[in-house]
Amino acid sequence: MDAFAQFLQAKYALDQRSLNPAVWRRFLDELSGRNPLDLLDVGTGAGSMFRRILQHYDHGAMHLTGLDIESGLLDIAETEIASLLQAKGFAVENGVGRLSAERDADRIEFQCICTPLSEFQSAPNRYDVITAHAFMDLVPLRQILAGFHDGLKPGGLLYTTINYDGETVVFPPYPDCEFEDALLRGYDASMEERRLNGSETGGAKCGRRLYGELLNAGFEIVSYGCSDWNITPSDGAYLDDDSVVLEHLLGWISSEGRSNPALDPEKLDRWLICRRRQLQMQMLGIIVHQIDVLARKPD
Repeated sequence: MDAFAQFLQAKYALDQRSLNPAVWRRFLDELSGRNPLDLLDVGTGAGSMFRRILQHYDHGAMHLTGLDIESGLLDIAETEIASLLQAKGFAVENGVGRLSAERDADRIEFQCICTPLSEFQSAPNRYDVITAHAFMDLVPLRQILAGFHDGLKPGGLLYTTINYDGETVVFPPYPDCEFEDALLRGYDASMEERRLNGSETGGAKCGRRLYGELLNAGFEIVSYGCSDWNITPSDGAYLDDDSVVLEHLLGWISSEGRSNPALDPEKLDRWLICRRRQLQMQMLGIIVHQIDVLARKPD
């Protein structure tokens, strides 16, 4: 398993704790009574969103389509979903890039599609639900939301979660607070400067931007709220695999810092040594501000 796949698997429990509970409950309530159910998940990764949905909603006829550019991640998603369904009493049959599962009158089909979202073509008014988990900051919002609107049936749902919203706070306070503030500003700036095929992406303030762009795209806002990562030790110990997530975050922040000519590389080395030592001592904490949004295409 490569480093990014390890990160995705490590943050599964963290994301579950972090999802806004009111928005999540409303999403599950909105699924009720939709049978059959056709779902598209973009940026599927290791299948975390489908796994999460299937833990709570697994009846009737469901067709799940997972879209990602990494075939290795889709392989993990297929394996994880098959294991989950088998544990829930389904008879699972695997094919190439797809699986089908049956349990009494319940039938679930999962299909992997390895392609960029920009090259994915869907029939209009096809999907009941589109989900995007920790994804929208990477893509041009206006263009992608227009495509989602076209792809959803009237009354269809868009559930987009863990959307970064411009604030990362590190604990305990660093002695050279001015340096760390500059480092974190540069980290956010790198997201703001990101382009995909020449277009601006959701960037570092994706969460708040989504609200307005959804309205502009013709969606109704059903529910929204914060889904902050609280990656902090409890009684001197980290929860679940939070330490793995922290190590990856430190690596990404420091990597962006090294590409910033305004930052002193020796100070950056000292910062990283300090923060990694605190991680080993289970003292380090990071809080990341994020927003979940549930929207609906009008009937």
